[in-house]
Amino acid sequence: MVAALPQATGVYYFHNEAGEVIYVGKSINIYKRIQQHFAVDVKSRKSLEFKNSIADITWELTGSELVALLYESHLIKQLKPAYNRAQRRSVFPAGIYLRVDEQGYKRLLYGRADARNAEIPIIALGNQYKAQGFLYHKVAKYNLCQKLCGLYKTPGACFDYQVHRCLGACVGQEAPEAYNARVDEAIDSITYEHQSFVVIGAGRTELEKTVVLVENGRYLGFAYVDETFTARKIGDFRDVIKSYTDNKDTQQIIRQYLRTKHKGEKVKVFS
Repeated sequence: MVAALPQATGVYYFHNEAGEVIYVGKSINIYKRIQQHFAVDVKSRKSLEFKNSIADITWELTGSELVALLYESHLIKQLKPAYNRAQRRSVFPAGIYLRVDEQGYKRLLYGRADARNAEIPIIALGNQYKAQGFLYHKVAKYNLCQKLCGLYKTPGACFDYQVHRCLGACVGQEAPEAYNARVDEAIDSITYEHQSFVVIGAGRTELEKTVVLVENGRYLGFAYVDETFTARKIGDFRDVIKSYTDNKDTQQIIRQYLRTKHKGEKVKVFS
């Protein structure tokens, strides 16, 4: 079963005797990665149960490591395999939003991210409690104002101002320009360097390449295209991709992937 596996990039599936997918993984070398699964010395009952449940292995090649990462995340959310715990959440009903108040201060706020809210969040999160915690973290890291971020509801200065962590935006002591610069830093830490771009990478064969599309800060999907495929405008890429859902996990995957250079890949930016 293992000997027939490809030494190439893609996603793989472990099936039980009923044919159900019980685990989804990805690797730049499927053969080696699955060898590692079976080479691990089983010490826990759960690990032994997992290995004994595997009756068949199937796979799909992706060519691109980025596509493998994104497709794996999609499959885990869609199939919810019994032995995949991370990335199973498929609904992200809360988010962080940006607004500008009458005084010109940029305000990061948390709220619902669903059909009742037409705004597109900077980042979508699992629930409002997680969104609030995420925002508290950014407030602390970038010295933002609790009150301007909707985290301190009482009149007057926020608590952080009283303990010298807020620089006074809530009482007009810090100019909007200075405060907004730190808000922009916080936003940059959770968004892409460019709002619209395509990552062009290896395909499943030498006659193919992959394209991953992000438009207006949102991941739209990916495609396998002929190696000779060319496009002048972003709409040309939009026409060929298969659509996939944008969420916190896909945003994190793409951001982390772009932080390191990958041989043979290029990023095409659209203004």
